Amino acid sequence: MNVVPRNFGTYFPSRRIVSFFVLLTILFSLSLPAAAQTSVEEWAAGLREKYAGVELRVAVASHPSTEAFKAMIPSFEEMTGIRVILDEMEEGALGQRITLEYEASQPTYDIVMTSVERNPRSAVRNYIQPIDAWVADPELTPEWFDYEDILQAYRDMYLYEGQYYAVPFAGETVFLFYRKDLFEKYEQAVPTTFDEVMATAEFFNEREPGLSGVSFRARVGWEFAYTWSIFLFPFGGMMVDPATDEPMFTSEETRASLQYMIDLKQYGPLGMESFSFPEAWDSFMLGRAAMMIEASAAAPEVENPDKSLVAGNVGYARMPAGPAGAFSGVSGWGYGVTTGSANPEAAWSLIVYLTSKEMQEEYLANGGIVSRQSALGDAEQQELFPYYGATLEALQQAGDLSALGLSVVLPSPLWVPISDVMGNEGGRAFAGEITVEAATDSIQAQVIEILGQ
Repeated sequence: MNVVPRNFGTYFPSRRIVSFFVLLTILFSLSLPAAAQTSVEEWAAGLREKYAGVELRVAVASHPSTEAFKAMIPSFEEMTGIRVILDEMEEGALGQRITLEYEASQPTYDIVMTSVERNPRSAVRNYIQPIDAWVADPELTPEWFDYEDILQAYRDMYLYEGQYYAVPFAGETVFLFYRKDLFEKYEQAVPTTFDEVMATAEFFNEREPGLSGVSFRARVGWEFAYTWSIFLFPFGGMMVDPATDEPMFTSEETRASLQYMIDLKQYGPLGMESFSFPEAWDSFMLGRAAMMIEASAAAPEVENPDKSLVAGNVGYARMPAGPAGAFSGVSGWGYGVTTGSANPEAAWSLIVYLTSKEMQEEYLANGGIVSRQSALGDAEQQELFPYYGATLEALQQAGDLSALGLSVVLPSPLWVPISDVMGNEGGRAFAGEITVEAATDSIQAQVIEILGQ
């Protein structure tokens, strides 16, 4: 299956060529697609007058969208005279760094790549600034940014107590990846229930040399908490009852979700209990798994023939149903400006440029993760990116979960310690170190303590 080529020079020529086309447009009144670029150029020229020579330090995680931004930042630097310094690290290390920054009297970053999990805590600790006033100011946020085009579900990830704190650029949901070529070869139907997932994983496991049935991330810690939160609700489980604020980890349904994951493990790759997302993705992309339950952020990598042996042979389906229904979740990444930034408006301008609707085509062409309705809902884009349809369906499933007052991420500053406990104890059960009952009893007791009950 073809994807948008990474060399997008046809549509995004160098800035000197853009300026040349702008001049031709003015002189000859030609109707060129460079018109929108003119406003970007004029905006950037204003930034150069104010901020040329300013340095912005940005803390980022290793991520497909980070790679896309690396390709875009040089143009921003050339146009504005602003220098951008990326400090890139693994996701877990980024979380630890931000936690340390909470305590610092002088934070070292102007911009941080922040997740939905950390947004409430960052807001409460006054580490990142609300963005509402900047979004509403046309001098700081030009029309071509189009904040409203970002899907509401993704914008709301960064809503806390009535204010927004970051701009999402890599909205994620979760769906089922499957090898179309294998399913067609062996005449297997795409699973629509978790019972069918188990049976299909068993069917494909060792069906061919080196082939396992299913892959997903399960490393002890936040990786396991991420995956468990996806399996939890279809089985009727909960983390905390939204009506009573009572932890629900010892419920029969919550325990059933954890037991299901452990049972499914036997059809996964050897050592799956140590898989972070790169190992889970690689297992599928190298043709070693028939299915994968993973974040939609994996899809651009899966369809990249430079990295994936299965590119063009992959199908995408909504999350299967469990006894309590079919649900997915919303998560992802955004950029926030720290309260310690010496140049917050310059920092905001970098966020505007990188995450704008105007620059979206270049961002996606370089492997960025879509967060905007204009791309996901576009028929031509859906042809180019076959996973867009499954993304919209999974977002509907996430909406169904939200309608129940539930979320894969608790909207609380206490979510990080709660998810740490889930990931550590649940991950130990998955690895066979302790029983499901022991793990959930321990989680229940620790979460009660965290909540102060």
